[in-house]
Amino acid sequence: MAEKFFITCKQENSWSITDAGRHHENILSMKDEYKKYWQKIVDGENFALVRYGDGERSLMIGKAVKAQEGWQAGQGLTLLGADLKKSLGLAAPNFIYAISCPCCDSEAYYWYLQNLKGCNITFANLLVNANFAEFWRNFQTLERDAVLITNYRGQGNPYGRLNIKKHYSISDDCVKFWEQEGQALVQKIISETGHEKNLLYAVSAGPMSALIIKALYENNPHNCYIDFGSAIDPFTHGKITRPYMVDNTPYAQQNCWMFDSSKINLDVDVVLSAYKRPQVLAQQLDAVQNQTLRPRRIFLYQDAVKSGEPKVIIDEEILKRFDAYEIATENGGVWKRFEYAARKTLSPYVCVFDDDTIPGRRWLENCHMHSIQKTGGVYGTNGIVLRDVEGYPAPKKYFNVGWHTSSAETYEVDFVGHSWFFNREYLDWMLAKPYKNNYKYVSEDMSLSYACVEHDVKTFVPLHPKEIIALWGSIPKYGWKYGTDKSAALSLNSNNSVAMTNAFREMHNDGWKLLLEREPEYFAELVKIFILPSPDELLMNSIKAVLKKMGKKPIVFLGDKNYAPTVRILFDIVDADYNDVLSENNVLNARPYAFNIFFTEMYPQIKIFLEKMGWKEYENFIDGRIFFRLV
Repeated sequence: MAEKFFITCKQENSWSITDAGRHHENILSMKDEYKKYWQKIVDGENFALVRYGDGERSLMIGKAVKAQEGWQAGQGLTLLGADLKKSLGLAAPNFIYAISCPCCDSEAYYWYLQNLKGCNITFANLLVNANFAEFWRNFQTLERDAVLITNYRGQGNPYGRLNIKKHYSISDDCVKFWEQEGQALVQKIISETGHEKNLLYAVSAGPMSALIIKALYENNPHNCYIDFGSAIDPFTHGKITRPYMVDNTPYAQQNCWMFDSSKINLDVDVVLSAYKRPQVLAQQLDAVQNQTLRPRRIFLYQDAVKSGEPKVIIDEEILKRFDAYEIATENGGVWKRFEYAARKTLSPYVCVFDDDTIPGRRWLENCHMHSIQKTGGVYGTNGIVLRDVEGYPAPKKYFNVGWHTSSAETYEVDFVGHSWFFNREYLDWMLAKPYKNNYKYVSEDMSLSYACVEHDVKTFVPLHPKEIIALWGSIPKYGWKYGTDKSAALSLNSNNSVAMTNAFREMHNDGWKLLLEREPEYFAELVKIFILPSPDELLMNSIKAVLKKMGKKPIVFLGDKNYAPTVRILFDIVDADYNDVLSENNVLNARPYAFNIFFTEMYPQIKIFLEKMGWKEYENFIDGRIFFRLV
């Protein structure tokens, strides 16, 4: 049956995990982490724990932010934000960075991981959410000599059983306070208590907490410095200030997770390829540079056009944005970019892109998140599943997964195209195959997956949730726009189609086993999901007659122009009828292998036919929407 991944994404910027997945060797559980660090506090160990969440990151990147406590910062970098950015990267053995987790804020999580290489990492939510009830009970029994640094409202208040030797106050506006009084406060604390040892510094000073703790720790590491944050608000303010403090709320029940940063690697090198679409390169480069998982290095391989064709010149300013590039003097074909990747890339992960593919900004994150769950895998944008062992790429001999169709799950496929994310060592397996010598313009995609499956490494299309275009390997409206350019798309060349057939036959004869041969049950499951039944011809003709009589014509927003001649004929569809597939809210209005046809008014006359055919009619976009299933 289908490959089961234990991490998935059902809402923007948030990855959810199954209970079984929490026991994976790469996974840290927030509850387990809490027990570990609380025991250190109880045992009197000296260490520092600083918390960096969404507010801290917003300050560091100059993004406007307004906190629940009332302080705010406008667009642009404040002194507090600049100093926070400088505070990252202390790799001391007992200095802990507590950061956003992928289940709460995956974009912040990946940002922190890439800026905290070699550091000790745990959860920013360590003391809250599902851990708060236990923390609250534990904190009230904690007996230690302590120094408090909190909001002025806590001055004179008891904090459980702590023996408060000194209490330093801050104002409500931490941005302004840091600019005007921050350094003076730090120096005052150091001069008055900085020489002592084995104290607990209990800090709750918003984004300033990390800066205060780091300065105190660097002055004297022989104390315990903890950013307790809002978890001690009931002592400071005398009231509940957060939803997680209330039993049985969703926040109070949330047990977060993250990867063990010491066991994973985030480095990925990207190779872009240019051929006849230089006008797309700048846009593609922007999309890659703005990924939530930022590439370690970005390379460019520009293949030369064939003899007699106009030379393609890439602007020098664009070339300067690459870490390295190579401009071929002779046309080398589709394999050369993979050979270039083998020569130039150094990171454990590599992602190679076709020149017509503009990824969503979370595409590399999507692939990386899946790769960590498996010992290996090739992850791509457009998956191909062969329905027959003969005739590829003829119509009805295969079907697609990914690219222009949404899917809530990750699926194994025979091979992928448009982009390839994989472990760098797979390049050696791929290039050791002989097919690059026989097929200049095709078969690199098949060869990669064939070589990998020989090493028990499978090929997948990561999930493409229809509401989260950022996770997609190709933003659909650009995929349609650039991928159907017959002057540049090698896959649309009839000679290359023949070569694809020959290459596939050669690989299959050499021993490449397809999904339908290796895993017939799984193949049957995919067919049920992605191959929908053909509409009844009589009913189709009836609908056609009704629409013709009314003199109405729909606008088609999504559908492969080559895959559905029946539907094209039914509605007299021409190329001009194809349009953007995104709504105003950037939501994809599609489902796997379906035409979305939008009407300017409802057609109650055809509802009877829709009901008989099992089609569903919607009234939430314009006036009506009908899904037409394809073969």
